[in-house]
Amino acid sequence: MPSDLKLPTKPCHNCKKRRWKCDRSLPVCQKCIHAGSECLGYGKLLIWNQGVARRGKMMGKSYEDLAVTKKESHGQASPPRARSTRNSDHLGTSSSSSESSHGSPPELLDREEADATIERTLIDPLVQDLNAQSRYYLYHFATQLCVDMVVYDGPGQNPIRDIIPHTSQSPVLLQVILANAAFHIHNIAGVSLRPSVYQPDRQPDLTSYYASVSRFGGPFTTSYHDALVAKQAALSLMAQSVTSVDNSNIDIILVSILLFVNYELIESGKEGKWRVHMDGAQKLINMLGTATFYQEPMSRLRRCVLSDFLVFFVLGMTLNFSANCGKLLPNSIDYEPILKYAETNNYLSCPAPLLSIMLQSFDLPDAREVTAGEARIVIQEQVKALLQQALAFNPTDWALTLELASPLENLEKRIRIASAHRAAVCIYIARVLPSSNPLIDPTSGNAIISLTGLADEVVEHVSQLRPGDQVFKSICWPLFLAGAESMKPAQRVQILKFLDALWSEMYWGYIRTVQSVLEIIWKFSDKAVADKDTDICWVDEVKRMGTDMLIA
Repeated sequence: MPSDLKLPTKPCHNCKKRRWKCDRSLPVCQKCIHAGSECLGYGKLLIWNQGVARRGKMMGKSYEDLAVTKKESHGQASPPRARSTRNSDHLGTSSSSSESSHGSPPELLDREEADATIERTLIDPLVQDLNAQSRYYLYHFATQLCVDMVVYDGPGQNPIRDIIPHTSQSPVLLQVILANAAFHIHNIAGVSLRPSVYQPDRQPDLTSYYASVSRFGGPFTTSYHDALVAKQAALSLMAQSVTSVDNSNIDIILVSILLFVNYELIESGKEGKWRVHMDGAQKLINMLGTATFYQEPMSRLRRCVLSDFLVFFVLGMTLNFSANCGKLLPNSIDYEPILKYAETNNYLSCPAPLLSIMLQSFDLPDAREVTAGEARIVIQEQVKALLQQALAFNPTDWALTLELASPLENLEKRIRIASAHRAAVCIYIARVLPSSNPLIDPTSGNAIISLTGLADEVVEHVSQLRPGDQVFKSICWPLFLAGAESMKPAQRVQILKFLDALWSEMYWGYIRTVQSVLEIIWKFSDKAVADKDTDICWVDEVKRMGTDMLIA
């Protein structure tokens, strides 16, 4: 936390008025945001008077009243104020600087009247050239998506929010931010039209969305179109940016690519588009290891970006099951600090020791495709060593040494999600073995893990978390692996309900994709059981599907 950052010493004006316990977050109180209220801040509250004057004949009267009075005194009828028409150009184009705070253009008056009646809107210079939609999308990114992308969104602890001012100098960053926010709004706006079959009576709380968007003249019905247009603009700008990479822009370009990956997660996380962005990022990341771009010490922004890419790189292999996937970081960059930063700040909250074990597992070939008996034994011993290493990981001991993102964090919640990740990592590693392998076959007498037991363990730990917990956004990846192994109908429904709750918290499209893939896996598993085929597993069905999905 920066040493010059001064935290508020008093509650925000909203919380003070409503007698709420304010969390004193910066730049605005998170309690106000979650309640759908506009936070009025902590400083001196300025209330703009609605009239021309606070006393005298004009007290309580507006500039429009003044204009009408003058026109009527000249025998002129006052024409009705025309409804404004919003700029339909693509995101990022300039809107009229004369647009009033009510969204309507000021009427044309003579010079004398103009001196008294021109209304000026106070707009942050950062967004003064953006239209109403773009300003709202930028606001939505800052107040919601930035929160989703870290474990704890404390004051001065969110490098993603800190890059927003760079949008004034980086058109590609601006456009990809707008694309992320616009598609996220599209997901939110469509919620009420797509009730969950597992929670048919659930009515999503969209109060916060409608309260905030109304300030910008919304709701907007063009968010899907806006997202696609902004994404296309960002792709074109990115193609230009990567031709002139230097020390001054490489980190911002990497952030922009990271946001392209996030966009794919918000959209659906499938079809492999995210991998194209990961491949492009990997080429730039390799440059960071050269003398020209090397940083020591590494900036917080670069450490944040590399940790997020590393987590996506690791979890992106969940449905790949291919060996020799290469390395993300060059040899000159130490993995350990990146992994440590990821476990503290990345929203998936996966402990560094488990991420390290996952990286080691990428060197394992798929034993189901190895026919030679001796080679299978070698793979089995390697898998056994990694499983024992994962089982030896103690979430409680780990949490006691963890550098928390905030002193307000709940350590027990961190232990729960770490335990769920440990069980999921064991499932992932074990599934390079055939189902008949003695290490995982419950009838062998030599099994060191129970796959169904690990699935139960994940569900048990996740059931102790609640929407609103900082680590609740971390449950999807372990739940997917638990669901893939689940053979109990009641447990499957429970897993889908957890994912529904996560969807209602985040509205990221990959969550719906995970649900649909799980349902396909369950049909496959049930058929295998009915056919009494015990030597196949859900991994075979995933390979047949040919999916290249990113599960975060």
